[in-house]
This record gives sequence, structure tokens and C-alpha cells, in this order.
Amino acid sequence: MKELEGNVFENFPEIGLLMVSKMVTEEKIQPRFVYREKRTRPEDSGWRIFTGFESEDYNDDPDNIGLYDAVTILQIDPSLEDILLKGIGAVYEKAEDGSAWYKVTDFELEDDYMVTHRLTDEWSMQINNLFERSVEQEGDLLYTTGDKSVRLVIWNEVNKNKETLYEAYKNTIQYRDQSAARTIDTFDFSDDTIFRIGYMIEEQDQEKSYHVLYGFSIIDHEVLQLAFYVDDLKDLEWAVYTWQHIVVSTS
Repeated sequence: MKELEGNVFENFPEIGLLMVSKMVTEEKIQPRFVYREKRTRPEDSGWRIFTGFESEDYNDDPDNIGLYDAVTILQIDPSLEDILLKGIGAVYEKAEDGSAWYKVTDFELEDDYMVTHRLTDEWSMQINNLFERSVEQEGDLLYTTGDKSVRLVIWNEVNKNKETLYEAYKNTIQYRDQSAARTIDTFDFSDDTIFRIGYMIEEQDQEKSYHVLYGFSIIDHEVLQLAFYVDDLKDLEWAVYTWQHIVVSTS
């Protein structure tokens, strides 16, 4: 495997440091197994890069693992360029040098399990523990893996019952301005306790296009507004599941 000359990935996004087997960086053996777990500290990307030939004893020796930036590893193996933009929870493998990476679904990450978060006295949510939680400057609550995110904010609507709020938000969705972003789909997952309505659009930034599902979960005097951001439409199922499992707390 020939290492590329020069910083050919100088515009690659800053994702943090990667923990990489020195079989890759020093022995120049091509990576064949990579995964991204929940970061252990702010400068950590969560990426773990291995050749697949390491023994358990080899990996247990910290001298055999190094911390490197993404550009350094991409210069060794450019095939990782798209892989390293995947979110927390991604696991990829390839059978042999030069073959394509494929997604692994049966590898168990340490933090891969569901948890229940109490959002307020009223609301609770089930979400995978791989999601990182933060409170943004505006006060919005954000959960993200990098390629899947949900942003939440709660609006107090004093003196308005859920039926009134439902009709108001339904009209907002139905008659929203289509000039900036066209409504791709609409949703209504209402039940006896919570009215849930929303819509999906496509947005883009300087790096990529992505889909956003805007949802409104409505009870008397309160609206929980959600925005689900997904890079891959296959993750829409995750967004809908998560939305439907944000519920009014019973205790």
C-alpha cells in the first residue's frame, strides 16, 4: 500500500482524533475493520481503526495504539474518506485489501442500548445511549450521533387546549411557504393522549444535503417541537420511532 504524498485531504472536516492500530500507521497494513463508538473526551472522534490481524493481547497494550488526525489516516488509506463521515454507531469491514467496505450489523458497541431520558416533568423520551446530549446556546436540547440528530424545544401555550393547538399547527403545516423548501411528506401520529403532526423537507448546507422531519407533539397548554435531521432517508424509520416514543410521563 502506497502512502499518498502531500496533504490531499486538507479540506476534510475536523472530526477529532482517531485511535488507530500501529499495524496501520507503522507497519502500513491496510485497515479492514473500523467502528465509531461514543467519544471518551471532547477531542476524541470515537473512531477505532484496525487491520483485523491484531490479537487481544496486542490491543490491550496501549503502546500499540496511537492517536491520529483524520488527514493522516486518509493519506494512508483514502478509501476511508466517506466512512469517516458516518455517525456514532457505524461499523464497517472489508474482506481483503482493495475490496469495498460493507456495513456490519452484528457488532456490539459498549454504549449501544436504549435509555429513557426525563426531558421535563411532563415529557420523557426513549433514545439509544450512543446519542450525545447537549444544551445549545438558545436553550434547545440536542441529541446527535453526527449523521442523525434530534433537536427539541418546548413551547408553553397558556389557555390553549390541545384541540385548538392541533388545528393551529395543522394549518401552519398545510399552508406553509413552499418557496424555500417544498414539503415532501406530512405526518399525523395522534392518539388519545398526544396529538402528533409534522412535515418533512430537504435542506442543504455547504457540505451536504439532508432531510429534516419537523414534528409537533401537542398536549393541553404545551407543544413539544422536534426537528429530526437524517443524512440517509433509511433513518426516517428511526426518526418516526423516536418521535412516537416521546411521551407524557406517568409519574
